[in-house]
Amino acid sequence: MPFAIAFALITLTQSSQLPVMPPNMPSWLNNSTADTLFYKPASYNWDINRMPAFAKDMYATGVGHAMAYEAMVTGGAPELETKTFNIIDWVLKHQPTKPVDEGAISPTFMRKYGSLEKVFDWAHLLHFQVIDVFMHPGWTDSQKEAEVDRLWKNYSSQPYAISGLPMNMEFLDGFSYSGKFRKENPKVNGLFWGYHWLQTVNHDMLYRVPVQDQVAQYALIGNRYRETELYRIDRDFMPMTAEMSPRFAKRFPQIAASFDNLHMLHDNVNDILAQSNLSESQKQDQVKIAIYRVLDSTHKDEDPGDAVPKSLHDHRHPFGIPGMGMMKGSDEDSMFMAGMGWMDMSKCSHCSISLPDSGPWGATVSAEGWTMSVRCLMCARDMSAETPGRAIIRASTEDPNRLLVLISDEEGNWTSNIKEVVFLENYGDHPECNDWSRAFTSRAAFDKYTKANPEFKDVKPLNLTDWGKLNHGKPVTYRKIDKPNPYGMKMEGHGGGK
Repeated sequence: MPFAIAFALITLTQSSQLPVMPPNMPSWLNNSTADTLFYKPASYNWDINRMPAFAKDMYATGVGHAMAYEAMVTGGAPELETKTFNIIDWVLKHQPTKPVDEGAISPTFMRKYGSLEKVFDWAHLLHFQVIDVFMHPGWTDSQKEAEVDRLWKNYSSQPYAISGLPMNMEFLDGFSYSGKFRKENPKVNGLFWGYHWLQTVNHDMLYRVPVQDQVAQYALIGNRYRETELYRIDRDFMPMTAEMSPRFAKRFPQIAASFDNLHMLHDNVNDILAQSNLSESQKQDQVKIAIYRVLDSTHKDEDPGDAVPKSLHDHRHPFGIPGMGMMKGSDEDSMFMAGMGWMDMSKCSHCSISLPDSGPWGATVSAEGWTMSVRCLMCARDMSAETPGRAIIRASTEDPNRLLVLISDEEGNWTSNIKEVVFLENYGDHPECNDWSRAFTSRAAFDKYTKANPEFKDVKPLNLTDWGKLNHGKPVTYRKIDKPNPYGMKMEGHGGGK
């Protein structure tokens, strides 16, 4: 049996003991000296500043982890939920206007865990440059996607790169120290998972969305982040990229998986540093092992779908989502999603009919902190109507280069980024809903489609107001997966600090 597989199996069966140091650790993990990497030179760098509210929220996310880590390595752990939380929360309400030098905030942590900071910094640069590309004006969607592919190649070329393979989250969160930080510091952990919500939800807000249509979405998303997501202490698990941005994750599965693996590394480090029974030497060893587990080099020559189940080398993923690792209790057909329960990610979340394998049709619905994929505009609208509060629909049109973005108010009235949008809705058998429920960028495009499809020749186009008033309710094809929450009982309520 190869050593890597044997190591994975040993650590799984010995979850009550500390993971052991593998013999093939990269030598740079023992070198804490500065080795600064910086942005790939490009015209789009810092284009996140085109949306100041979003930029400031993102810059502020760099503060919390650094402050908490510095507190934990300098004897301040008992004050994390009080003094440290209050300082971080103040920063989140008075955000910096420029990127934050985390090393200046956490100098002691940097001296002790310099190799970890290299991994964090390199991944965070990828986060920001991907955002910059999507916010860059004047480029086509194809140009942006090609550049993001190049960014991933550039990122992966460094030894500090985190694997883009889906990894088993139940395994990575199943060590003897796992869960300690979130149990003892629910408010601070809530802030961290709130950061991860913002860092994952923004990609579908930006991906293939015209630059001028991004700001309106953030008015809703940013408010949700600052008012609710930052202070939640009732999450079962950290937000996952394919949960929050399924369109982005399907196109860039390696980047989506790497972001999830990065966030799981953050959780591992939080839990290790929170262990009062470990010596400083033991903590440093466990942090190195945690880094090793998620490095790209550790999983060389492995592919999505490779499986030593529930181990370090379990790269299975839910059907149709190669950018998402297996969650607790999940299999290839279903997974438990926060706020939604058990879902089959290959099926429409509203009508339970399989999502189309290809083609431009389909949509996503974002509401109440979650994002789900649906087959058609009718499913998107009616699912939004089931959910209190505001919603965002992102939907394909007949033009593959024009994404429709619909935003509702509290009363369910919709605004559109395409002024001339018209809708086809000729209610029929639900398995064919993506044929008879569509959006078009103009009346001319609608007429062209109905002319080519005579069964719709007598159907009148609907404007946005009339379309928004319709509601066919929950379809008879909907099937709920009735299984218990694999995480057990949730913690009640939200944290303080609003």
